[in-house]
Amino acid sequence: MTPHQAEQVSFDNTELDKFAAYRSDGATPDAPDILDLSNNELMLPPLPAVAESLHRSGLRVNLYPDPAARFLKANLARHFGAEPAETVVGPGSGGVLQQLLLVLAGRGDEVLYAWPGFDAYPLLVAVTGATGVPVPLTATGEHDLPELLGRVTSRTRAVILCSPHNPTGRRIPRDTLREFLAALPPRVAAIVDQAYMEFDEEEDPHDLGLIREYPNVVLLRTFSKAYGLAGLRVGYAFASAEIALRARKTVIPFSVTHSGEQAAVTSLAQGEELARRLAHVRRLRADLHADLGAQGLTPIPSSANFVWLPLGGESDRFAEAALRAGVLVRSYSGDGVRISVGTEEAHRRVLIAAKEFLSV
Repeated sequence: MTPHQAEQVSFDNTELDKFAAYRSDGATPDAPDILDLSNNELMLPPLPAVAESLHRSGLRVNLYPDPAARFLKANLARHFGAEPAETVVGPGSGGVLQQLLLVLAGRGDEVLYAWPGFDAYPLLVAVTGATGVPVPLTATGEHDLPELLGRVTSRTRAVILCSPHNPTGRRIPRDTLREFLAALPPRVAAIVDQAYMEFDEEEDPHDLGLIREYPNVVLLRTFSKAYGLAGLRVGYAFASAEIALRARKTVIPFSVTHSGEQAAVTSLAQGEELARRLAHVRRLRADLHADLGAQGLTPIPSSANFVWLPLGGESDRFAEAALRAGVLVRSYSGDGVRISVGTEEAHRRVLIAAKEFLSV
C-alpha cells in the first residue's frame, strides 16, 4: 500500500451526512396524464412580453451572462425602492438562501426554523456545518414565535421565518413580526422567506421598512412563484449593505443566466398582467378551499398559492387517493397534505380523491 492510498481524504461534515440530496427520493408523476400539484408551480404560460424576451435571449446561449447580474440588481433596486448595495441576486431563492447562510453560520452554530417547512432548509443549513433546530408549528399551522425565541441560545446565528408559510400558507401579521424582531437579539439574523408574498393580499412587496428598522433582517424573494419563472432559477434578497456585500461573494459564478436575468427584468414591468394573474390564482385558491370544505375536509386558510389539509396520520392515504384520481399532491407524512393551486381540471380530480378518501 502506497502512502497515498493509506491517507484517505476525510470529508468531515457530520450535519450534512444526516441528509439525503434534496428531493432525491421524492415522488414524481409516472404517467404523462398525471397532473402535478406538488411543487407550488404557477400553472400558466409565461406572460407574452416574457415569452418574447426568452426568444430573444435564447439566441445568446453561446455567451456567458454577467456574473454579477448587474442589470437585474439595478432594476430590482429601482422597482422596489432599495439601494443596489442592499440587493442580492442568485439562482432562485434557495440559491440566495444558501449564499446568506454561508456568511451567517458555520460549524458549531445553530439556525432555527419552523417545522414542517420548506424541506431544503435543513440541508442548506447543514451545508454550512451549522446545526438546524426545527421548531414545531402551532396546531393551526402558525409559527410558534414564543417558542422560537425561547430556543435562541448563544450559538444561534439565524432564524428563518417563512411568511406565507410553506406548507401551511399561514402568514405572520406585520405587527406580530415586528414584536418578534424587537425581542430577537440583534446578533441573530432574521431571514424572512417571502417566496409567496405576492399571493397575500395583505402584503405590499414594495414595503422594505423591516430592513430599515432592523439591520439584522433579510427579505428573501423569488421569481419562481408569482412570476412563473420556476424553470429559470432567479431569486433575490434585500438586506443591510453589510450582509448583502458578504452574500454576493458566495454566489456561484454565472449562476443567473442571461435568459433568466432578462425575463426577470421584463417581468417587473408587467404590473397589470401580474395583478390579473394573482387575482386568478386567488380565485382558484378560494374555490378549492371552499370545495374541499364542502366535501367535509378542513383546509387551513392560505395566503399562498396552495391549500393545506392538516390530516395528520391520514396524509399519505389522501395522497394515494389523489394519485389514483390522476393528480400528484405533496404529503408531509404525519402532518398534512399540500395541494398547489392548479387548473380547474386538476381541482376536479382533487375533489374526486377527497370523495374517495372520505368514503373509507
